[in-house]
Amino acid sequence: MAYAGIAGLLLGWMYTKTKPRIEQQAKMEQEQAIKEVLPSDALVFDEIILSDSTIVFIGFSDEEKTVPVGFAVIGIKYGFSSNVKTMVGLKTDFTVSGIKVMYQSETPGLGTNVQKEWFQEQFAAKNLDQLNVDKDGGDIKSITGATISSRTVTESVVEVIENLMEHKSELPAAQKQKTLKDSVTVRELISDAN
Repeated sequence: MAYAGIAGLLLGWMYTKTKPRIEQQAKMEQEQAIKEVLPSDALVFDEIILSDSTIVFIGFSDEEKTVPVGFAVIGIKYGFSSNVKTMVGLKTDFTVSGIKVMYQSETPGLGTNVQKEWFQEQFAAKNLDQLNVDKDGGDIKSITGATISSRTVTESVVEVIENLMEHKSELPAAQKQKTLKDSVTVRELISDAN
């Protein structure tokens, strides 16, 4: 009984010592994934939360954060045997700039291949209409023996795009376009008045 108590205390102490390091490592991995999937002209990024609680990382091409060039969002979907967590990068026109599978516990040697570079690279420059696996008539080559895992990643990318399109008015790129359009209208009115 005493050994169990001592072991419990040691585990608790170890947890409090390692938790900050684990959290820091997870944050660094997430930041790296964001940088990898955002369009290449993104120099800095910022975070916003949409009305549905989706966290969106917005990439900007300038340090002042005035010119948005893309978005990064985490998509999570259950695959064959686990949740698959994918960072999805999009340009402002909602074409995919890149993806990175950040976590999965799929079948070793099969579903785990969704983390292979060749699988993830094929999502780049695809739009919503092109995002289906080949077995469903799409452009994404599914992994032999891991069609469910391939579909899971593809469907999570589709869900991210559809969600952002649904909340487009909350994104800075959409707001900036409205502002520019409104300013053009004001200029036109001024020139028409003269």
